[in-house]
Amino acid sequence: MRFFSPRRLLRFLTFRSGRILAQSLHLGHSRVPTHLQSAFDYSRLRVLALFLPFFLFAQLLSAPVVAVCLWSIDYWAALMLVACVESLVGLWTISKWPFLSSFCECPIRSWFAGREASPAKNLGYAWTYSQIARSLRLLNGALGVVWGWFLICVFHMPSEKAHIVAVIVCMGLFAPLLLCSVVSGAVEALVLPVVAAACLVMAQHFCGALAFLILSLFLETTVCGLFVIGVSRLARYLLQRLLQDRLEQRERNEIMSMMARGSDSHIGDWIWEIDANGCIQTPSDEFCTLLKRSSEEMAGMRLVDLLALPVIQPGCPLPLIDGQPMSASAHLAHCLANRLAFRDLCIPVTVGENTIWWLMTGRPVFRHGVLHGYRGIGANVTRQRNARSLYAERIRHDELTGLLNRLAFCEQLQSALLEKIALFRFGALLFLSLDNFFRDGVETQDETSRNELLSETGNRLRRFAKDKPGVAGRYGKAEFAFFPIVQNPLSSDLEDAKSLALELMALLEKPMVLSDGAVLSARVSAGIAPVSGKGQTLEILLEAADMALHDARGKTQERYSFYERLTLEDEERQQYLLQDVRQAVQERAFSLVYQPIVDAQTGAINGFEALSRWNGSRHGPLSIERVIGLIEVSGRGSEFDFWVLETACEAAVKWPSHLWVAVNMMASQFSQPQVAERILATLSRAGLDPRRLQIEVTETLGLQRDPSVCHAFQLLDRQGVRLVLDDFGTGFSTLSYLRLFPFSKIKLDTIFVQDLFQDSRSAAIVRNAIELAVDLGIAVTAEGVSSLEHYRFLRTQGCTEVQGYFLGRPCPAEDLVWDPLPLSSFAQV
Repeated sequence: MRFFSPRRLLRFLTFRSGRILAQSLHLGHSRVPTHLQSAFDYSRLRVLALFLPFFLFAQLLSAPVVAVCLWSIDYWAALMLVACVESLVGLWTISKWPFLSSFCECPIRSWFAGREASPAKNLGYAWTYSQIARSLRLLNGALGVVWGWFLICVFHMPSEKAHIVAVIVCMGLFAPLLLCSVVSGAVEALVLPVVAAACLVMAQHFCGALAFLILSLFLETTVCGLFVIGVSRLARYLLQRLLQDRLEQRERNEIMSMMARGSDSHIGDWIWEIDANGCIQTPSDEFCTLLKRSSEEMAGMRLVDLLALPVIQPGCPLPLIDGQPMSASAHLAHCLANRLAFRDLCIPVTVGENTIWWLMTGRPVFRHGVLHGYRGIGANVTRQRNARSLYAERIRHDELTGLLNRLAFCEQLQSALLEKIALFRFGALLFLSLDNFFRDGVETQDETSRNELLSETGNRLRRFAKDKPGVAGRYGKAEFAFFPIVQNPLSSDLEDAKSLALELMALLEKPMVLSDGAVLSARVSAGIAPVSGKGQTLEILLEAADMALHDARGKTQERYSFYERLTLEDEERQQYLLQDVRQAVQERAFSLVYQPIVDAQTGAINGFEALSRWNGSRHGPLSIERVIGLIEVSGRGSEFDFWVLETACEAAVKWPSHLWVAVNMMASQFSQPQVAERILATLSRAGLDPRRLQIEVTETLGLQRDPSVCHAFQLLDRQGVRLVLDDFGTGFSTLSYLRLFPFSKIKLDTIFVQDLFQDSRSAAIVRNAIELAVDLGIAVTAEGVSSLEHYRFLRTQGCTEVQGYFLGRPCPAEDLVWDPLPLSSFAQV
């Protein structure tokens, strides 16, 4: 038998244990694609935010427990242990508290629930993953030294009780260490000093028994390596694979969504299929579960009967219900009857006594020219639909008064003007203004008193609208609007409108008594614009009522006024207006304000649009659109456009270099000779880089397709000036303009954006306009964004830029700020 020396035996055991340890820890590397690395690191941060508080709590609790056990043996050692561990963990916790406090947000709750948060919902951590990992390794290394020192000190004590406590503590320390396994090297940083201390203790106590020492070292190394470090490596590997698989799955879903050109950031919950007769085929389990029916009950049932769709004959035009566009159910029935594809129709489905909402997409299936049925996908969007409905209802009402806000009021008035129904038409539109506020008979400017009276005014108008059918809304800061629904056309004369206005004025001027005995009141003025239903547009009607109110405010008695000439074609008035407009342009009686245009994805302000305002008009309130039209008629359009261009460029020179300015210019200007040269000369005089100017081409009906226009556009484009097609969707032949001229951006008209949630056709137009812009490789700006819900919808669709009162109101150049907006904090629900 061959003799092994102790040195050779030690070398053999060390080599074998090293190989076993290396083989056990060789799990391979989970390679993360470069484009997913930041999201992967963020996911690991979220896991640490959940696990680290438990690990730190275990460390904070272990030291006092051990100190209590050792207090009667050596209280100095107990005090030193508590002081070292508590100070290390406490200082680390304080320094990383902004990161640890995110644990209260439960950042991984949605991850465990199977919902991956979008980047817009990410919590903003103050440190990167590498910084947290490095700091955690240092903490664990320091804790390992402290616990190793504790082990050496305890085994120098004569008490066996202390020895048992030390062994138990060392074993217990390894359990919470697995919570740190997501960080490479964190477990080893604490384990290795403790193992080294244990080896040193055994070497000191068994120095005469070499074989026992070698065996102990081998067992200690093997046990710690395989069962502590190895398990932590395995846990880290599995966790990283899980995180990476979730990220890759989310990426695949996003790619599939883009390929499907879906609009609501999901693919679908189930697949449905019907045959040529409309009968459901092979219903999926999810489909049956939602309807609480078995697959046998579902098979053969007609889809139109299941969804209670209206009966529509093939070949019929798009149906209108009471003058309004068809509902989603009617739209679906129309498509099924006429073999048309459809997408993202929100259909109500009755299940028992409850109503759920399905988002359905489908297309007909033809084989050899014969219809074989329909195939599509569906999703249960009841929760999202209800939340959106509640939010849409909330943003359409004024918070203080509870009345319809200006946007919602104008929508209802517009809808009423479009309806040609004899039994429900309007006699007059009334504007009412609270001009002076009084508290106990003394005029006051106290904001609290004003708000209390405005709130009471809203309550009175709501009750009045119930007693006498009509719609009331808050139109301005202290302005209200009301229009009655007149059922008898013969009763809608001026005397009835006057009586109604006087009744409303008396109602609103009635004093309000507060709980403390104070009396609030206000003086009320009324403007009346009769409606005859003979082609008045919404803008003309609102302008007429506003002018009548402006006239009524100037009266000392009988503070009401009529405006009867709704067509605004009175020659004398037109002549005065044109004369004043010419003079205003000549005297530069206009000012410019600037509204921010914001990157929809990042919230960064990209630039500002210059908007003109007429100062000191003696004709009362006039919409700027009407003023621009008068300027064009007066022959001063070119002079006005270049004054706006020059003023805006001079202001933009003072802004940061990454911001651009957008100015409006009438399409007819580009038919004039040397217009591009004049624009470039204006830029040169102002010292503005051409790449910082965007020209929004308006009134495209006057855009001529001749060589001079093409030359002007091409010259501006070569110099870096960006051309924008304004009011996309409302102009004349705008699609052909995108093919003929070098437009780099389109602007969606406000009317489509504001009607997103009231008209499914507006939503479809917006969605497809954005897709068209993507296909053409141009940017798209949506103007008229007035609420958070509008912004969320547009951002989800992939809109490039957004603009509207929700993001920033127009203001003078000296009041501009260009800090990024915190849109990422509320980008998703």
